[in-house]
Order: sequence, then structure tokens, then C-alpha cells
Amino acid sequence: MPGMNASAPKPKLLVIVGPTASGKTDLSIRLAQQFGGEIVNSDSRIFYRGFDIGTAKPSREELASAPHHLVDFLEPEDPFGLADYLDLARETIRDVGSRSGLPILAGGAGQYVLGLIEGWNVPRVPPNPTLRAELEKLAEDQGGEAVFERLKTIDAAAAERIDSRNIRRVIRAIEVAESGQNTGPRRSEDPPFDALVLGLKMPRERLYARIDARIDGMLMDGWVDEVRAMVDRGVPLTAPAMTSIGYRELAGYLAGSMTYAVALRATRRATRSLARHQDNWFDADDERIQWLDANEPDRALELATEIVTKWRSS
Repeated sequence: MPGMNASAPKPKLLVIVGPTASGKTDLSIRLAQQFGGEIVNSDSRIFYRGFDIGTAKPSREELASAPHHLVDFLEPEDPFGLADYLDLARETIRDVGSRSGLPILAGGAGQYVLGLIEGWNVPRVPPNPTLRAELEKLAEDQGGEAVFERLKTIDAAAAERIDSRNIRRVIRAIEVAESGQNTGPRRSEDPPFDALVLGLKMPRERLYARIDARIDGMLMDGWVDEVRAMVDRGVPLTAPAMTSIGYRELAGYLAGSMTYAVALRATRRATRSLARHQDNWFDADDERIQWLDANEPDRALELATEIVTKWRSS
């Protein structure tokens, strides 16, 4: 009709998903270099300054090889929830697009990725310091499983979505559930981005071997010293950054509460569990995802380049 304009096209967003150690960082950087992209991090472990080795944070060279956003912007004890992330990531994605860049969302946090591409609206629930202190004491006295069991009794659906070892997220879910508010994320009927989702897949045993090799490399690179530095700084085990896999385990070794071998086994086991949990977020049958074989990174890059080129011209 006269006087009416066609709807503006949605901002494009390239998304790279896959389990930990599958090669998301390398693929996202190589695509950023090819397409003038800027990487928007969706891995919560990488938000925190000083937590570099055990989180597999991109190296200085990798960070310099392509623009990166939402990396190293929080202190270890800073609270930062899903609603905070979605607000900041949306702003960042739009800023990159406004400069004619291609935003590339990369990281392993399924909730963050789906929240962005599905346009979740997450109501904010203020922290409850009293409840939080009670739950932290429960975790300290009886272990994280006791806190997770409490979540299952009050919000079974939330418990299914959360890794039981991520004590901060478990506590936050209880905090939200006990607020009495209708706080579940609401999916937008009109997703905000024209998103292309590329997924990296790998046979489970091959992935486990890569996970074990990466953990060994982290330890050789000084992971124990990194944990010792945080403990010496007075960063508590309940700090959000310290909930990253391996940090509390190695802190336990340094404190003498477990042997090095036990800490290493627990770290390997938790990382494998994380990989399985990430697989649950991104189903192999999800028609939104175009899967690439992470066993052949050069071929995966070649296919990804073809797919992205076609998508950008559409």
C-alpha cells in the first residue's frame, strides 16, 4: 500500500555450536577472517578475568587474529545471569551489524545460544542473599548434589536443563523458583535474527580423547598455578568463576582435601559430562542446524565457507 515500507531485513547472525573441545574457537576465527566477522562469546567461563588456562580461553594470538567481544569483562565474584547476558549480547550483535560486520556467536552455553536465536524474554529476579547463603552452606556441608536434589523437588523442568555440577546455576534456579514469580523464559513468536547455525559433531570416544589431551595440555601450561593464584587472592570457591570445571577440584588438591589423581579424575569426568550435556541442548535432528564433521577441520571450513557465502547472498 502507498506510504507503507516493507519490513527491514533481520540482522544476520552466524552461530557455531558443538560440545567442548570440538573446534568451535578455530572454526569461528577462520570464518571471521574470511567474512569480516567479529566473534561474540557465548561461553560463560570466558567472561572472567584471570581464568585463562582451565577455561580454554582463546590465546592472545587468537584474540588478536579477529575481533572478540564479551571476553575478560567480569571479575571472579561478579554475578552475571542469563538476562544480563542476553541484553549485552543483543546489544553487541546489533553494534557489529551496524558497522557492516558479521557477528559470529561461538561458545558452548546452550541456554545462551538458544536464548538469543529464539528471542527469549527472561524476567529479572533480584538475588536473595539469605537463601543464597543457606544453599552455599548446604553445598559446603553436604555437597552439590544435595542442592541439586532440592532444585528437583521444586522445579523438575529447570533441573533437567541444568548441569548438576554447576552449583551457581543450580542455586540461581532455586532462587528463581522460590521467588514465586512466573519467571520462565518466554520465546518470541518472531525471532530477532536471521540466524545460520553450524554445528560441529564428533564420535563420542574421539571427543573424549580430545578432552583428555586438552586437560593434559592445560596442566602442562600451568593450570594448577593459575588456581593457586586465585586462591591466594582470596577468591572463594563459591565465586561464579570458580564453578568452572576443574577449578574447585584443583583447589581441593591444593588444600589437601583430595589427591592430585582424584582431582584429575573428577575433572575429566565432569568435562565429559559437560560434553554430553551440551549435546542435549543441540539435537542431531534439529533442522535449524547444519552439521559439520569436526574430525576433518579443513573440510568443515570448506563446507562452512560455501554455506555462509550462500546464506549471506540470500
